[in-house]
Amino acid sequence: MPNPSTQVAPSESAIPKEAMTKTSHKADEKRSLPASLGGYAMVGGAAALLLALVEWIDTNIQLAPVFESFSERLIFSAYLSLNLMGGALIGLLIGLFTHTALLLKGAAERVLSSEGEVQHKIFLLTARRTVTGFGIAALAAFLLNQQPTVNRYVIAVIREAEKISFLKDPLLNHERSTSYLILMGLVIACWAVWKVTRASNSLGRWPRAVWLAGLIILMAAAYYIDSRLEVQLYEQTLHRSLFLLDFALAMAFAATIYFSWPGLHSSWFKAGAGMRRGLVIGAIVVVMGLVAFTFFHFDRNHNLKTQIFYRTTQAKQHFKLFQWILDFDRDGYSTFLGGGDPNDWQASINPGQPEVIEDGIDNNSIGGDLTRQDIEEWKRERELLYTPPDHPARPFNVIFIFIDTLRADHLSAYGYHRSTTPNIDKLAARSSLFENAYTPAPNTFEALPKFMQSSHWDGHFPAWTEVLARNGYHTILFPGRLPTMLRHLKGIKEVVHKRPKSLERKIDLIIERLSLLPPDRPFFAYVYSSDPHRPYKKYDEFDYGSSLTDLYDGEIAYTDSQMGRVFDWLEESGRINDTVVVLMSDHGESLGERGMYKHSRQLYNEQAQVPMIVYVPGLAPRRVPDYVSTIDLGTTILSAVGLEPPKEYAGVNLLPLMRGQPFTHPPVYAEQTSSEPSPFVRPHQQVNPEGKKYMVITQDGYKLIYNRNFYTFELYDLKQDRGEERNLYNSQPERAESLKKLLGRFIDIVLASRPWDADENQYSFGPTEDEEDEK
Repeated sequence: MPNPSTQVAPSESAIPKEAMTKTSHKADEKRSLPASLGGYAMVGGAAALLLALVEWIDTNIQLAPVFESFSERLIFSAYLSLNLMGGALIGLLIGLFTHTALLLKGAAERVLSSEGEVQHKIFLLTARRTVTGFGIAALAAFLLNQQPTVNRYVIAVIREAEKISFLKDPLLNHERSTSYLILMGLVIACWAVWKVTRASNSLGRWPRAVWLAGLIILMAAAYYIDSRLEVQLYEQTLHRSLFLLDFALAMAFAATIYFSWPGLHSSWFKAGAGMRRGLVIGAIVVVMGLVAFTFFHFDRNHNLKTQIFYRTTQAKQHFKLFQWILDFDRDGYSTFLGGGDPNDWQASINPGQPEVIEDGIDNNSIGGDLTRQDIEEWKRERELLYTPPDHPARPFNVIFIFIDTLRADHLSAYGYHRSTTPNIDKLAARSSLFENAYTPAPNTFEALPKFMQSSHWDGHFPAWTEVLARNGYHTILFPGRLPTMLRHLKGIKEVVHKRPKSLERKIDLIIERLSLLPPDRPFFAYVYSSDPHRPYKKYDEFDYGSSLTDLYDGEIAYTDSQMGRVFDWLEESGRINDTVVVLMSDHGESLGERGMYKHSRQLYNEQAQVPMIVYVPGLAPRRVPDYVSTIDLGTTILSAVGLEPPKEYAGVNLLPLMRGQPFTHPPVYAEQTSSEPSPFVRPHQQVNPEGKKYMVITQDGYKLIYNRNFYTFELYDLKQDRGEERNLYNSQPERAESLKKLLGRFIDIVLASRPWDADENQYSFGPTEDEEDEK
């Protein structure tokens, strides 16, 4: 039987020339394997260089206030050398894949080849190539899906798609097969782009120009979306997909330029071999030198380190790639490039580990080994801050006004340039206004159980509403996210289940009900407003414009106008003389600062600082500059009405500060959890890693933010830098180390003390069926 390999070429040569499909890999066949792989690496490096230049220009403009000196700009630029090394590595891997695929394709075609009439050859050749092409794509998809990182990425994309109602059931029932189909589709798409790119040298001038213009437009669109839309959200799905898309397009662009202009080849080869070798070696030496500097210096400047992971699109992916490669114990953290892992050969030691009490090891790489004595000292420190409650002549009523997503610096009472809150201003003028109040978490589901239990974690302590109910208060909860509220507002005796369609109707309901309460029994009213939470609405009477900030301010002004009706009722009814009024928010809102919008992802002031105004009859008005937390409210309210707060409460009584008495508030802490969960699978089936940040603020105005996932630290002087633009972590090492120890102990104690079923651990899994919880 004749050797198939000796029969293919003659039979194919008989096919008419115009019917033959060009084989785009002939150039590779004429070159040695190392030379071809080197070409792929150069194309990958060129693509990375192109995107790095775009990112360098963009970030140098965006981060102008953040760079502290020209040298920082140079260092930041040097860090981008890692992009070139990462791009070359990706290009090399693509080259290996391509050559392997070509070898398999050739072997498969030889096996499938058969003799026949010339008129059948075109059909047979097309069928053979189609079958082998799809077979190789299927094999590639199978092999890729066996890699845990690739599989997690594809499953994460599917989980996001499952949130679309008509895709939910089909995808849920066929996740595994869908993952193979997606990867197979990606392989085929990349192959198609590669074929067009290799054929670009045979295109005419205008078709080639259209192809290049299309690549540029798509690259620009992908980069813009990646760098501007949902920044720090959907990191494992949207942004990773956009990075891959942008890099593939950039490789196609670089390769098209290379293949389409033979003059580039001839100019290169006109140079002497010695010059070519010298240029290549010189370029490699420069890039490797910059990469070596990056490895050495990256963890020495946390300002730039933070910007790489927070504000770049391409660079952070290359840094993550090398951290993943150099994570030897595969625990998600590396010793290199500031990954924070002190022992990369022991998976039980890394920043993501919980601290084990008295095992002699700093398991989570920040607070040292936690001891039982540390926990006891923490409790004693809180006990020493105890101040006895007031004992008014008669129990005060309490109205607690919780306005969702209200940032302090957009209230005119806090100095905002617009008069957004004239009614709240009037309340503040007779109250204690806390200028520096902070949430324990920039998310309702995490913050609510904490400030309702006056604690840094959901410890299943009695809610302060429960204490009021036990002591004879008639407790009323007015409509708004009722399922969520009832999880944490224990002791509520009356729940108003009517759900008016507007805040105006809700206020009508509140005034009507409170007016009917007897004067001889104290009441507690919990008033919740979802305004100004997204989606923002425009109100004609409060129309500041059409930007997000304008709409947000309009929401605040509308909410203020309605709350003013409650304040007027208190005044007119005389209840202001025997009623404690508290106005607060659970968290703030980002409006474009640092490229961020909405909330739940940051501990900067725009999300972490909240308004907190407390009116107590008989107390003189005061602006309190001390740094406090909303977890202090429960202790303060109970103390103001003469009740003893539960001993488990960590929040402190703020009445001494409200009177102007000497009192040193303890450091203010917060934590933030970010997750991109699927609502359709159990927690252990989730594929996206959980993000975690922590914060501490001391009374001298210094604030430290720790990002556990990237092992970054940010130190800000809030008294001098309200916008949190100057990271002082490396310039003030002693202060930074002091706050790091303080925050480390807090993290360890929280992790050791929080019950396994703490409610804030479940917030991201959709704990209620209230449609308002989607807001």
